[in-house]
Amino acid sequence: MPTKVRARSAAAAVAGNNGHSLISDEKFRQLYATMLKYRLLEERLGFGSADNPEGAQTNIAGTVGVALDLEPEDTVVLTPRNVLTNFVKGVPLRAMLNHQHANGTVYGSAFSYSPFGVLTPASPAVSAQLGFATGAALANKLARNQKIAVAFVEGDVAALAGCRAALELASAQKLPILYVIDRRPGEAHGDVLIEIGELFPVITVDAHDVVAVYRVAQESIARVREGGGPALIACMAYSLNGSPVNAVASMERYLTGKNLFRDRWKEEVITEFQREMDRALSSSS
Repeated sequence: MPTKVRARSAAAAVAGNNGHSLISDEKFRQLYATMLKYRLLEERLGFGSADNPEGAQTNIAGTVGVALDLEPEDTVVLTPRNVLTNFVKGVPLRAMLNHQHANGTVYGSAFSYSPFGVLTPASPAVSAQLGFATGAALANKLARNQKIAVAFVEGDVAALAGCRAALELASAQKLPILYVIDRRPGEAHGDVLIEIGELFPVITVDAHDVVAVYRVAQESIARVREGGGPALIACMAYSLNGSPVNAVASMERYLTGKNLFRDRWKEEVITEFQREMDRALSSSS
């Protein structure tokens, strides 16, 4: 059986019929603004600081591109490491910060918010993530409600190898579930993705290109929601001269090229979101 693993370039990801973009200018700006707010929230909560150097979310484009337009009732299964995906999904800042106030940190602790279908299991093990996601997807299939489950998988590709039974079950039952995982060039165990590609589609996309991720995610989500069975998005992370690629700056350059970016608009986004964070912090303290 031929493998279903396929790669998607940034150019192909934004091009529609006859080379025209399928994404509106408003959506381009929303993608950028959401990533910008995400970075501001990281800074406010101390993610990636000297006290928490591992807290920063490196795959911000993957997070925003996949989660931005999910339905509120879609279930998102996270890990403590990518808990800020809750913000992208729509969880109010006040709820997240109340959780931080109660636990001393929003990072590294279990969190759930049923109105927006988010769940962070206490265990960061991939088996726990996939167990919750599989259960949610099965419930959605039985209810025929066209809702899906999205699992942002912790760890590298090799971590999926020990969860073959869960992946085979999802494939056999055509469960409405989307897996999202980070991948780095030269990472071992690429054969794991090839094997998974025999069960259901695996799409590799540039982890720093939010437009490419968004397009791939929209196609995959539509297929999963319509009963086509599971899919996996592998976000390939690269480095530039040994340093991580700045996805926010890349999108800013992209908007500038499309004449959609203004410094004044950026400052307005920053100012308003800082006020929103101030209000949320004052009400949760």
